[in-house]
Amino acid sequence: MASIINTGISALNAFKRQLETTGHNIANVNTEGYSRQSVQFATRPPQSTAQGQIGSGVDVASVYRNYDQHLATRVRDYTSSYEEFNVYQQRASQIDNVVADASAGLSDTLQQFFASVNDVADDPTSIPARSVMLNRADQLTDRFNALNRWFEDIRNQVNSDLDREVNEINALAQSLADVNSRIGTFNGAVGGIPNDILDERDKLIDELSHYTNVTTLQQSDGSMNVFVGTGQALVVGTNYSRLAVVNNPQATDHKEIVIQQSGVTVNVTSQMTGGSLGGLMRFRNEVLDESQNALGRMAIGIASFFNGEHRTGLDLDGQLGGDFFAMASPQVLAPASNAGSVSVGFDDPADLTTHEYQLDFNGATWSLTDLNSGGSVTMTGAGTAGNPFVADGMSIVVGAGAAAGDTYLLRPTRAGANDIDLLVSNARDIAAADVVSTSNGAANTGTGSIGAGALTTRSGNTKLASMAPSSITLTYQAGNQLALTTAPAGTQFVDANGAALASPVAFVSGQTYRVSIPNLGVFDFEMTGNPAANDTFTLADNTGGVGDNRNARRLADMQNTDLMLGGTASFADTYGALIADVGTKTHQANNNATVQQHLLGQAEAAKSEVSGVNLDEEAADLVRFQQAYQAAAQVISVANSLFDSLLGAVRR
Repeated sequence: MASIINTGISALNAFKRQLETTGHNIANVNTEGYSRQSVQFATRPPQSTAQGQIGSGVDVASVYRNYDQHLATRVRDYTSSYEEFNVYQQRASQIDNVVADASAGLSDTLQQFFASVNDVADDPTSIPARSVMLNRADQLTDRFNALNRWFEDIRNQVNSDLDREVNEINALAQSLADVNSRIGTFNGAVGGIPNDILDERDKLIDELSHYTNVTTLQQSDGSMNVFVGTGQALVVGTNYSRLAVVNNPQATDHKEIVIQQSGVTVNVTSQMTGGSLGGLMRFRNEVLDESQNALGRMAIGIASFFNGEHRTGLDLDGQLGGDFFAMASPQVLAPASNAGSVSVGFDDPADLTTHEYQLDFNGATWSLTDLNSGGSVTMTGAGTAGNPFVADGMSIVVGAGAAAGDTYLLRPTRAGANDIDLLVSNARDIAAADVVSTSNGAANTGTGSIGAGALTTRSGNTKLASMAPSSITLTYQAGNQLALTTAPAGTQFVDANGAALASPVAFVSGQTYRVSIPNLGVFDFEMTGNPAANDTFTLADNTGGVGDNRNARRLADMQNTDLMLGGTASFADTYGALIADVGTKTHQANNNATVQQHLLGQAEAAKSEVSGVNLDEEAADLVRFQQAYQAAAQVISVANSLFDSLLGAVRR
């Protein structure tokens, strides 16, 4: 009888454990990170009898988690990828929505400014038109400044988010180390490691995957080592490392991530990939920096080219034009440990990129690295004031005293939109006229004619009226020759590259000629027709030329001239390239986020099939286990009845 009772009791205990486990599953149906638990039975060793082996009941072998490590890893990987692209897309959309907006961006303001320049070209003596031009120029610089401040606000927000996310990662790392410690106390204990603690550990790892890529390695004691990014050890057993956000030693606005391991600090910025942290850094590097630099490049281009043209003109008071816009200089950022010094200017704004550069000295030679592509940049020149290094639109002069290890971060265009400003405050100071006027000789007998011409390059501050002689005479000579017959000392013909040409030069109708005038600049003009021998043509000071609009017309024509991007794009095209770049990156990130979200949903569904609690199944199991429990109780009841019958027979 005892064997029957013991068998029934083992069944009661087993089915009771099943009922308890099922109830636990039902109670945690909405608990995040909970894995469904199941009871595993094992048959008790049978009893040997003369008639054979007789079963002796059942034992609970274990209460195990329905958990698939492979599926869990897939969910974490897709979570990390989705969060990266989602954060990237959300932040990039902010930039896209503003720069592409007609009212908030730059397109309308730029169009209005050049429309006002055209109005001045149409009526160069109009003070109202000139005042509107100054007002529109002020609005243009204000828009550049406002957009740059907005970029800086986004940068500050990114830096703040980096701090917040690193703190979250550190908190999770500490919690994981604590869980590993608790798991260690159960290692080898009766019943093993509680399933709920394992769920807690895996939930922490799942949360960590929202912030960065996560890989794990389970140890023999049940603890889990956790690695983040491209393999940086964050948690090893009961020990954890801390991440920190620090300033770049050269650029304090560029935050970097370091990991502190056993007293050693290692920069892991480039290795912290995936998750929202990776998305933030990718957005900063690929969209925010590039967009702000592109806006700065455009501001520098407008200021540089507009200033260059404005300086070749005359204002309403007959004075030489000055700079119209204030313009930024390239940023040169260096650690305090550098021994030497470097100055950087602009060689040709048309060749500027949106990239940043690292200039290094190894003790013998200087090298320039493009930080965006990682490639080496070829520099021409010697790095001296008279022969600077030239690369990607920059001119670089290295000072004496440089030592091996000196390094400089070069940001050619970052400050462009911040530093642009309007320098002209008086409407009369707009240089709408040209400095030099041209005329055909009154006694000419041929059909030759000199065009109005233009001062294309200004190199001094002296007008022709202040020189001796105060005008330049060109004489056509027999044999199709054009000679400088009267001119200030040093005046000469030059070619398109500025090289001197001996006078006289060959006369070709329709050809453009260039004359270099000392202390003033280079004047270009066209000759047409068929002059007669000794016909003369004069270049003189444009005295009283208040109605002249030649320089204003050239300023207006800059709107549609390909001055930027190596001479392939106008200002509007350049801004359009910025809009297109941001829009393309935003669209790609959105597509990638959608794909990763779909894959994540599939992975979560597959994991839920294994680990999730299904109330319908649990309810059915509850009924089945209840019936099994009642049947086991009936076994005991029958055994008890048999025992009572046996006792009754003995008493008789």
